[in-house]
Amino acid sequence: MSSFYYSEDEENAGKETINKYLDLFESYYENPPSLEEALSEMYTLSNVSKIKVKDLVYEIKSCCEKKMEDRKNEINNKYSNITKQEAIIICSYTYECDDKNYSPYKILNKNLVSQNRKNGLKIVSKYFFIFLQALRKLPKYFPDKESGYLYRCINKHINYKIDPFDNKSIPYIVGNKKTFWSFTSTSVNLATCIYFLETKSEIKSGTIFTLYGDVWGYDITLFNYFNEEEILLEPEREFLVEQIYPPINEVIHIRCKVEKSPLVLSNDSYQNDNYNNKNINIIQSIASFNINTKNEIPTVIAPPKEELKCLEGKNHQFDRILGECIYCHIIGCENNLNEHNFNKLNGKCNYCHIIGCQNNLLEHNFNKYSGKCNFCKIIGCQNGFIEHNFNSVSGRCNYCQLLSCEKGIHNFTKYSGKCSYCQIIGCRKGLREHNYNKYSGKCDYCGQMKNNNS
Repeated sequence: MSSFYYSEDEENAGKETINKYLDLFESYYENPPSLEEALSEMYTLSNVSKIKVKDLVYEIKSCCEKKMEDRKNEINNKYSNITKQEAIIICSYTYECDDKNYSPYKILNKNLVSQNRKNGLKIVSKYFFIFLQALRKLPKYFPDKESGYLYRCINKHINYKIDPFDNKSIPYIVGNKKTFWSFTSTSVNLATCIYFLETKSEIKSGTIFTLYGDVWGYDITLFNYFNEEEILLEPEREFLVEQIYPPINEVIHIRCKVEKSPLVLSNDSYQNDNYNNKNINIIQSIASFNINTKNEIPTVIAPPKEELKCLEGKNHQFDRILGECIYCHIIGCENNLNEHNFNKLNGKCNYCHIIGCQNNLLEHNFNKYSGKCNFCKIIGCQNGFIEHNFNSVSGRCNYCQLLSCEKGIHNFTKYSGKCSYCQIIGCRKGLREHNYNKYSGKCDYCGQMKNNNS
C-alpha cells in the first residue's frame, strides 16, 4: 500500500501547480511514450546506472505483464475499456523492487513533492503522463453511503504543534489548508490503515487522515500488484484541516475536508452541484455509486427534518471514528445522539447497540492476533465483542474459540513448551495442551519431542 510511503519534502513542497509546466507534456499527447521509454528516462535522470536501468525496466514490465495476464478476465469483466498496456502501466505504479527506493511510486512521488518542482517534473514527466492517462480511463470512485470517508495512513507523526524555532516546516493547524502534492493512496477501511501501521511501521505509530467532502479517487485494487485494496487520489488535492486528535495508542487522527480542486493536465475540474456539506450529514451524504457507471453522479439523501442541536447551536454531525459530534465533541450514538451508555458485558451502547470500546466509545477494531481492541485494549472476541470467557482447559474463549490466556495473549515459548504469560503448556499448533505419546515421546498435535522443561 503506497499510502504508507511518506516523504519529508511533502510538507514543504513548492506551491507551484503542475499546470504551470504544461509545455513539458505537450508532445506526449500526439506521441505517448511507451512504459519502457518512460521508466528508462525516469531512472536515467535519477542517476541510476545504465545496466541497472535495463534490469529494472525488464523486471517491472515482465512481472506486471504476467500479473495482469493472470487477472485478465476479472479486469475485462469490470473495465472493458482498459487495454492490456494501460493495465500494466497502472500495475507498475504499485510494484515494489527489492530495493524499495527504486519502486516507481516512490521515485514518482518523491519528484512530485520536490521543492524544485520543474526539475522533478522533468525527471518523471513521461511516466507521470502515461500513468495519469491510464488512471483516467477508470471510473471515479466515491466513498459509499455507509461511511462517506477515505483514509490515508503514514508511518510518522505529523507536526501539529507550532515551534517558534522551526522556520522550515509548516505544522498542521486547525483551519489551515494543506495539499497532497503527490498521488495519494487511501483506503475505504480504517482497519486497513491500522493494520499497516501495526505491521509495517517499526515504531508502531503514525498518522491517519480521515478524508471527506469532495473526495474521490480511482479503485486500483484489481491492478495492485499485491492485490491490496487501494483507492488512489490524483495529485494536488487541497483540503482543510478541521480537527486534530492527539495520539490515541500512538496514532494521531486528523479530520480533513477535501475541497474542489482543478485537475492537473486538464482544464476540467470535478463538480458535484448536489453536494453541500453544510446541510448534509456526512454519514448520509453519498448514496450508492455504481463503479461500472462511467459518468454517473451520486445522488444525495436529504437529512432528517428534525435535527438535534449541539452546544454550538449547530446540527449534530456524528463522527463514527471518535463516537462524538464534530462540533460540540459530546460523545453520543447515532440514535439521536443520546450519550452512549456503554455496556461492558456485550461491548455495545445501550441506546444504539453500536459496538464500541470504553476509550471514548471508538468502534472496536478487533485485532485477531492479540485478541484485543486496537483502541482500548479490552480483551474481546469476534462474536459480538463479548469479553472473552476464558476456558483454562482448552486455552480458548468459549464464544469465539480464539486462543488466549488469562493475562491477554498466548506467547508460546518453544523451549519450555509453555505460554510466558500464563504458563499453560501448549504446542505450536494452536496452543492446545500437549498430548504426549509415551511410546513416541512426541506430542500428537505438533510432533515436538518432550523435554525436561515441558
